Amino acid sequence: MKTWHKVGFAVAIILALASWVIALSYWGKLPSVIPTHFGISGQPDAWNDKSIWWAFLIPGLQSLMLGSFVFLYYKPQYSDMPTTLWLMTMEQHKRDHAFDLIRTMLVGIALWIGILFTYLTYGMNASALQQGVGLIPVIMMSVVGGMLVWLVWWTVKVYRATKEAMEK
Repeated sequence: MKTWHKVGFAVAIILALASWVIALSYWGKLPSVIPTHFGISGQPDAWNDKSIWWAFLIPGLQSLMLGSFVFLYYKPQYSDMPTTLWLMTMEQHKRDHAFDLIRTMLVGIALWIGILFTYLTYGMNASALQQGVGLIPVIMMSVVGGMLVWLVWWTVKVYRATKEAMEK
């Protein structure tokens, strides 16, 4: 594992732990009804009764996704990218290069998901305690936009590298 991949996963793990700490620290303070969905304006538009399910759903999903990214890091051939079928027919060194690109993409996505879900956990809990507080749309759009740019950039990069390797 490359050093920056280790650092990336370490930061993603810290973000997941932060989400759990936020959810646990707010649990005793939450009112009986909490926000569970936010509209485009960033304000809550759906509310549900306080429950373990709703309070810990986001950190749970974040942890599950992080675990999936770690699994795919070590087994990139199971990623759902069209090029992975081609990779299995390549020479080992060409396949390793493409898998390294996929691994870099996965670490980046794990980081973007960590940032997004940690912010969502904080925003949901803060909104439950203070009615006027919601998610800041600029932050949400920036994180989601950054994640999409990262994903598209690396998907194209993997595709091109795989295509070039197949032609040689």
